[in-house]
This record gives sequence, C-alpha cells and structure tokens, in this order.
Amino acid sequence: MKHYIDITLLPSDDIGVHFLWSKLMMQVHLALVEIQDDQKQVPVAVSFPKYQTSGNEKLGFVGNKLRLFANDKNDLERLNLGKWLNRLEDYVHIKSIAEVPSDVVGYESFNRRRKSGAPDKHIKRRMQRHNETLEQAAEFFKGYNMAREDKALPFIRMKSLHSDNEFCMSIIRKEAVPSNSSVMFNTYGLSAKGVLPKF
Repeated sequence: MKHYIDITLLPSDDIGVHFLWSKLMMQVHLALVEIQDDQKQVPVAVSFPKYQTSGNEKLGFVGNKLRLFANDKNDLERLNLGKWLNRLEDYVHIKSIAEVPSDVVGYESFNRRRKSGAPDKHIKRRMQRHNETLEQAAEFFKGYNMAREDKALPFIRMKSLHSDNEFCMSIIRKEAVPSNSSVMFNTYGLSAKGVLPKF
C-alpha cells in the first residue's frame, strides 16, 4: 500500500466515541460499496492505528483513528469522503491523502471475526430455527461459554442495510509479512490476506 488517509474521531460531551464509530464506519462502508467491483471487492483497506485488545483491566477498543489505504491514489480520491462524511464534519478530522512513510514499524492485517457469541443469542436462534422451547434450546447449550479470545476483541456496533438489524462487527488484528501479491478487500475495507503497513 502506497497511499493513505487518516480520519480522527472527535467525540464531544453529547456524542460519544462509540456512537461516532458506528456512524463513521457506516458511511465508509457506503463509500466503499460505491467503488466495488463485480465480485463486491474494493482496492481500499482500513486499519485501526490505535487498536487494542482487552487485558490488564483495559477493554478492547479500536481507538479514535481510522486509516484508509490504497496502492493507487485515485482509489482514495474516488471515495469522495467529503461527500460521505459531510454530516459528521464536526466530529471527524480528515487529513489529505499522503504517501506511506518508508520507516514503517511492521505490517498487520485487519479482518472481521464472527464471535462465538453469548449463550442467550444462540438459544434464541436455536428456538427459531428448530422450533424448540426455551428449555429445549437451553439444554442443548448447557455448559457453553463464549470463547475468551472473542470477549477480548474490540467491536463496532453496526446496522444492516438489508435487514435493519443491529450487529457487532468484531475486529481482529494480526501481524503480517510483507507481500507483493495484490489483494482486494470487502466493502468494510477488511481482509485476512491484506498486508498493511504499521506506522
């Protein structure tokens, strides 16, 4: 990746950072949908420079900065972020497109992780899918616990444009090795195979 744009969230007393993340990611998603190809892939990736998982009494959090990457500067220009983020202009600071510095400290990838989920969620789904009573579905999941690593992941609360349902988009970060292969990203700017510079 050769070019990037930084977007910093500016929460206020009445608008919190988590609410802003929901709004920002929805608008970025819509902008990426506009430039997707026939396979619903985009040449723009997102990263979270201040990402942290939970531990040592800290909660998992994606931070207050979103970074968008592209190999071609034109792909970032095509996003037309000013148009998509104009309703958030008091709450986000968008920097100009810049070149990725040569002194990167490493490489990483960001992807969506489908959490194992809380037992209540699975019980409710099983009741609907298998036409079971609460007691039958609860018995099926007896002894189930959400995976510890899933609880540690930061997430962004999103809303599906198709079903109007809310969901938590958990973000997993992994160290990556530089690669010359070209990778496309989904319409959230995420990919397990994407290699993004860290700086």
